[in-house]
This record gives sequence, C-alpha cells and structure tokens, in this order.
Amino acid sequence: MIVTYIIILWIVFWVMTASSLYSAQYHDHQVLGVVLSKAHSQHDEIEKTLVSFTKACRLVLLLSAVCSLLLFVEPVSSHADFIMILLMMANLFVNWLVIDRYQMKLQHIKEQNNWIYPQKNIVTVDLEVARDSGKSAISPVWVWLFLLLDFLPTVILLFHTNMRQIYPIGFSLIGPLCQLSFVYLFYQMRGRHSNTVNAQFARQEERINSIAATLSALAMLVFWLLFSASMMYAQNGLAILAPVIVLLAAVFGIIRWQQSKISGLEEKFADELPEEQENAGDQQILWKWGFYYDPGDPRLFVPKRMAGMGWTINIGRPAGKLICFGITAFLVIIIGITAYGGSKDYQVSVSGPKVTVDAAMYDMTFDKSEVQSVTIRDDLPPDGTRVNGYGGQSKSYGHFSFKGYGSCMLYIYNNVDRYVVVQLKGNDPGYVILNGKTQAETDALYHNISSWSSK
Repeated sequence: MIVTYIIILWIVFWVMTASSLYSAQYHDHQVLGVVLSKAHSQHDEIEKTLVSFTKACRLVLLLSAVCSLLLFVEPVSSHADFIMILLMMANLFVNWLVIDRYQMKLQHIKEQNNWIYPQKNIVTVDLEVARDSGKSAISPVWVWLFLLLDFLPTVILLFHTNMRQIYPIGFSLIGPLCQLSFVYLFYQMRGRHSNTVNAQFARQEERINSIAATLSALAMLVFWLLFSASMMYAQNGLAILAPVIVLLAAVFGIIRWQQSKISGLEEKFADELPEEQENAGDQQILWKWGFYYDPGDPRLFVPKRMAGMGWTINIGRPAGKLICFGITAFLVIIIGITAYGGSKDYQVSVSGPKVTVDAAMYDMTFDKSEVQSVTIRDDLPPDGTRVNGYGGQSKSYGHFSFKGYGSCMLYIYNNVDRYVVVQLKGNDPGYVILNGKTQAETDALYHNISSWSSK
C-alpha cells in the first residue's frame, strides 16, 4: 500500500513540475503568464531568470520526492492517507509560490526596461474570420459519441448486478459527467482563434484547436473504460493506477502537439500577421493572488493567465465567488473526512442485548438474536474488496465483500493477523469482522462477544 501511495505522489509531483516548466515556454505572447514580445522573451535577463526558475522547479520536485519517503517511517505510515493529501497540497502550494515569485521577477524586468505593449483601439479584420467561425473545426459528432460510450460501464452494471457491490452504479456516472466538460471544451475551442486579419490562419488554428479538444475527449474515454475495467475485474491498486498514467501522458502529449502546431502556424504566416507588440496587451491588473478578478467582465469562465493551460473562474462575479467557495469547502471537507477517518479508532461495546461498533461514519449495532455464530481466525476470507468505506494504511472499515461470505461489515487494524468473525442471520450484512490493536485485545474481544452471545 505504501509503495502505491508513493508512486501516486511521484506522478502528481511530476505532473506539477511538467506543468510549471511548460508555462515557462513562450507561447501566445506569454512567459509564465507575463506578457512579453518574442524579442523581449529572448533577452538575457529573461533567459537567466527562466534558467533559475527551472532549477527551482526541479528542486521542489526533488524535495517533494524525498518527503514522500517519510511514508515508510512507522509513526507517519499509520496516517499515510492524510499525509499523502497534505504532501500533494504542499507541493501544489510551493509550486504556486515559485511561479508567483518568478512572475514578479519577470514583471520587474519589464518595468525596468519599460517594455509596454499597448493594444490598438481599432483593428481592421477580414470579415471572413467572423463569418467562418466554427466552420473549419472537425465535426462535434465525435465528442458526443465519446460521451455516449462513457456510459458503457453503467450499462454493464445494469445487467450484471453482482458487480455493483464492487463498483456502485452511481460511481459509474462520474465518467460521463467528467466527459461533459470535454464537450464544453470542444465548443469553446471550436470558435476560438487569435485576433487576426488573416482568415486562412484563423481557419487552420480553429481546426488544430478542435482536433486537440476531440483528442482530449478520446483520452478521457480511454481512461474511463480502462479505469472501470480495472475496478470491475482487476480490483488491484496498481491496475487502477495505469489508466491515470495513460490519461496524464495523453493530455500532456496533446497539449504539446497543439502548441507545436500553433507555433508552426505563426511562423508560416509571420509576414501576414499583425505586429506582436500590438497584440500583447498587458492585463496584470485583472489578476489578484493568482485569480482572475474583473467584476466588469460578464464571463464566468475565462482562459487561465498562462495561455494554453485551460480555464479558470472569474471571482469578480458573484457566481464565481460562490463556485470558488464551494470548491474550497469541498476540499476542506474531503481533507477533514480523511483526517478524521484515519485518526479515529473504532470502539466495540457490549451492552445488554446489543453490540455497538462506533466507527467514523460507519457505526453499526447488532442484536443478540441476530447472531448465528462467533469464531476467531488468523486470516481474512479470500478475495476481499471494499464496496464503500475507509481503506487506509493502518486500518480498514466499512462495507466490504468477500468470496464465500458476501456482504460484510469490516472493522480491522491491518497490522494484526487475528480476526473475530460474527455471522449474522440474513446477508445484509452476513458477517461482521473485527479485531483489536493487538492479538491480546482481539482474543479478549472474542471471549467478550462469544460469552455475551451464549448467555
């Protein structure tokens, strides 16, 4: 389990570093989200600053990877789930600090050299650019087809009800919901092209953007089908990790391809496009603390400060503030639940005719009349899978399913190979499996419950 956690962390750290380094490349008149002309982006001071930025990013990656090895340390490993989330957030925050620091350095160099790029108030545009908007893109049929194919896991679950214990049908709808964002991305990219007087450039740029959006939707479909297959059939942590790697590699490859094509297009039409300095207008005032803030802009979603890195929320709008608050609250709740689930020990109490198990979000009570047998064993039943619940490094509890046992409620400490198995009447659940923090505690728990049930 710890090795899997570390692999996941390293993938996340690598993605963050690759994203940061990618933003330092010159495209769409920007370097690290700071507007610069092509000539100024090659200035000695700018290049030296970017070399320093690259070293800082690699240092953050190295330090993050070293910190992840702390999961092997015994006191830390018992709270591995919570620590993993903290390390991810810390890496994200430090990368953001590095980018923000070097954005300020680039902005300072601009001010020192008085590099100002005013935009023209009047631009003569070929009307064909406006007339042909959306006509050069590939057909939207593909992204809608990918959306329909994302429902395949749901259809399988409708006909194979036994799989729902392993893969809840509600969970299978997450893929189609995520795919909807790629459909939205396609329609945004279909009509998106630079302000240009050249209609042929606009057509080719629009086609490149629409192909990139379609390929991203295809990558999402492949990821979701592979992920669902691993959940239904493989039921292995490393197998579930593989689709994530495929998705990340595909998305980064598509982004690189898109930017390469756009750069080639700009070079091809260099003599026919407007001067860069007339199209590289500064908008630094619209960004506060890394967020887009413009109450006068009616758009709720706007391109990110770093060109080609997706979309962000305009927190200057009331709806933007609400969405931002909702996302923040959701993250806080997820972290809180993980921390609570990892730190809270469950308690088993025998009182009168009932046994009560007090566990985070998975409490249960069973009556003496429901008990068929109480046994103790030194291993778990074979082929166990978590249906829903908590499966951490130190403990596992919630709804599980085991071959030959069916639906079970599990409350165990993973480092103790001794288990009290209480068989109940019926099959929802059919068994309750528990243990203590030590073998001695588990033996005491067994004698307590077995003597209670025999009275």
